[in-house]
Amino acid sequence: MPRSSSLSSFLWGGLAALGAVILIYLLIPSLTPEKPLRRYSAVPAFSLIERSGKTITNQDLEEKIWVADFIFTTCPGPCPILSANMAHLQSKLAGDDRVQLVSFTVDPQDDTPSVLTAYANRLGADPKRWWFLTGPEKPLYDLIQNGFYQTVQDNHGKTLDPGQYLVTHSTYLVLVDAHGIMRGFFHGLDEEEQANLLKAIRQLEKE
Repeated sequence: MPRSSSLSSFLWGGLAALGAVILIYLLIPSLTPEKPLRRYSAVPAFSLIERSGKTITNQDLEEKIWVADFIFTTCPGPCPILSANMAHLQSKLAGDDRVQLVSFTVDPQDDTPSVLTAYANRLGADPKRWWFLTGPEKPLYDLIQNGFYQTVQDNHGKTLDPGQYLVTHSTYLVLVDAHGIMRGFFHGLDEEEQANLLKAIRQLEKE
């Protein structure tokens, strides 16, 4: 066989082997090393009231991976989508008691525990695995803004611009690890981000 033909066969064989390796990594994602999740700051200490009337603090979330979102029950905009996505996450995590879902109201003057209870019931929220928290506005807003680094603004009593709601707030979901450290921020209205969040939760469970 001519030398050039042998070299050509060798090169094609090498490319075929390389292609096979790439295909294996694409078809079996578990073989691809996971990128470590970034560590942000710890969630500051808080004490708020759950829809059940029970006081919830950081200590109640020790050793739990948890996901926080920020909603209000009369929101006509993104909140129904956020809550539906949290309900979907609850379904995906059924039977996994290592993960807690926590919804913080951004309208504490209207979202009393009884109002939050009715809202949670409509979503089919498991009272043990999905909490709805309220409390005085100042410490609650301070926690959201300076603890979770999320936007919140009370617009009660103001003339609302077109498209503006009683409360302006973030639509991110915040992932917190079992040590109370924030590990990721995910767009709560984006379907692909929901899959990324679930993947990140599974990754934290392996740490």
